[in-house]
Amino acid sequence: MLHSFVRRPWLAAAAVATLFAVGPFVGTAEAQDKVYAIAELQTPPKLRSTADAGRFISESYPEDLKRRGQGGMVEVQFVVDEKGKVDPATVEVLDATHSQLGEAAKKVAPRLEFQPGKAGGAAVKSKVVLPIIYKPN
Repeated sequence: MLHSFVRRPWLAAAAVATLFAVGPFVGTAEAQDKVYAIAELQTPPKLRSTADAGRFISESYPEDLKRRGQGGMVEVQFVVDEKGKVDPATVEVLDATHSQLGEAAKKVAPRLEFQPGKAGGAAVKSKVVLPIIYKPN
């Protein structure tokens, strides 16, 4: 068999191509679409800039709540993709002390940028639950 590969280089190339096509090097669509939980990751997603996140949160604080000195906490959940971008379609408010704050946080989440989570050394999609706190000055 080895002699066949040596005499027919195209046969060796075809065998290598087949190995890559069906071997472990090509992920299935299911594996590529998988969203990892934090517990499944070697490295969790991390905000690229806490300063930017703070600015976005401050800018989104509803004026009427700010004037009244009413703060609160919102817990949002979303998927961060392999590039560190938040998938806007996945943003969901899990809990909010005030509905206006929940709506504000829902608009903030897609603006956040992350260093993506990693599994098996590769950047992957991951689910994030993030608390956002609104504090009056």
